[in-house]
Amino acid sequence: MKRKVDHENASVGDVKDVGEALRTLSGRPKRTALTRAASVLLAVKGRSEGTTATYRAYVQGFVRSAHPQTVEGFAEYIEEMRGRRPASSVNLAIAAGKAAFLQAAQRGGMSARELTLLKGALSELRNVRQQTPEVATVTPEERRLLFAALPLRVRLIAETLYQTGARVSEIVGLRRDRVKVNAHVELRLYGKGGKERQGTITPDLYRRIMATFPGGEYLFETGRGHPFSREYVTREIARAARRALGRSVTAHVLRHSRATDLLARTHRVKAVSLLLGHADEAVTLRYYVKDSFTAEELAEGVEVGEEKAEEQAWNK
Repeated sequence: MKRKVDHENASVGDVKDVGEALRTLSGRPKRTALTRAASVLLAVKGRSEGTTATYRAYVQGFVRSAHPQTVEGFAEYIEEMRGRRPASSVNLAIAAGKAAFLQAAQRGGMSARELTLLKGALSELRNVRQQTPEVATVTPEERRLLFAALPLRVRLIAETLYQTGARVSEIVGLRRDRVKVNAHVELRLYGKGGKERQGTITPDLYRRIMATFPGGEYLFETGRGHPFSREYVTREIARAARRALGRSVTAHVLRHSRATDLLARTHRVKAVSLLLGHADEAVTLRYYVKDSFTAEELAEGVEVGEEKAEEQAWNK
């Protein structure tokens, strides 16, 4: 009978099984050790609940594969993914696997020297280079049509998403005790990695929210007192967009649209980066600034004499 191991409470013995596999960095463990190794790897944790769920989903794909549950087997699994799966999926799988093996080794009491060797082996797994993503947005007129097509409760969530530039999970999980009413309405948001930042909505939007959602633990609640799911909000926005705009739009597009609109109006990259909760401004620039000088713009302000001097110097 197959032994079932609790992922959250894997024993030291279980960890040592995978530790032995990690030390060899190759070879297929015995079948019993394989089951225990899988359980220990699946106990991986991220910096938030969402990251933990994502990591475990990707690690599960690996442990269910035919590859041995060792670093060498994981490297083979990743090579198999390259070219077949999107770059973002491969990179997430790499991040999940690295975290799973390192955490298992640390819980198993692996020595500092062995940990160094393990980290070196894992560092050879290189991420797939991704092209700068094309960011989808909606125009102000499209946004007006989209909001008008939404059911009232979802519309209020959508308006909050746009005004704050927040992720869907940050808004649907927002508790009322994180809302502070002053001249503006401040929302204490928790983003990726549990990082806290402040979002702001207008008093008018807040009054409309209070009229529709007068009480409860969360700012936005279902009739049963539960927070709305991210999937439900995204699905309703996509359906309304197909009706009103003739194309599908995700909830995340409202975040992109807010960032794009603010950058176009203010040119304040740092402020937009803080609003979105990006790790640094480089992320904001990568996603939202697609700009280069034209030949005419580069020629402006260059004196004719300077241009001739540069040309003569170049031709020497």
